[in-house]
Amino acid sequence: MHIESPRGARSPKAVTFLRIPVLLAVGMMTMGSGLGNPGCNSGPDECEDGCAIAGTYQLQFTDSSPPGADCEAWGLGLPTGPLVLAFDNPTVTTTVNDAELRGLYYGECSLSLNLFGTRTLPDNQGYYSVSLEAKVLEPAPAKASAPASFEGEYELTVEPSGDAGMAGCRIKRNFTATR
Repeated sequence: MHIESPRGARSPKAVTFLRIPVLLAVGMMTMGSGLGNPGCNSGPDECEDGCAIAGTYQLQFTDSSPPGADCEAWGLGLPTGPLVLAFDNPTVTTTVNDAELRGLYYGECSLSLNLFGTRTLPDNQGYYSVSLEAKVLEPAPAKASAPASFEGEYELTVEPSGDAGMAGCRIKRNFTATR
């Protein structure tokens, strides 16, 4: 037995009502793909505006207290001295706690700066990772001489090997960087 509903049974009001959410959903899914939003990241994967972030930044941590005995036993803690960023569009690099960090920056599109790196502990006793996740504060710098700052979170995690005989540690602190 085949049951078919007549087309006239659908309410034209319901079809019109459902059309708007469907159009919004399709629009949201295509933004940034080149099909919807002609702005950010629709062209080549390079920074175009607010890209002059290379330079030397002074770091300030909201909590500058010592990281704890476990991290100090590894000789690791909060970075001291300036943070020096190099920018080779769109790649950003720096060195923090002897670990080279690398990430991408697209300027005015997202203003986000996410850098990550790892380094082996002495005598192959494991490794540690360092990350900086930050938001460049507006206005993003258009020239190397323009003031610039960003704020975010610094994280260092020590993962010792099983035979290291020492505990791992983790430091997670908010910071501001200014040049």
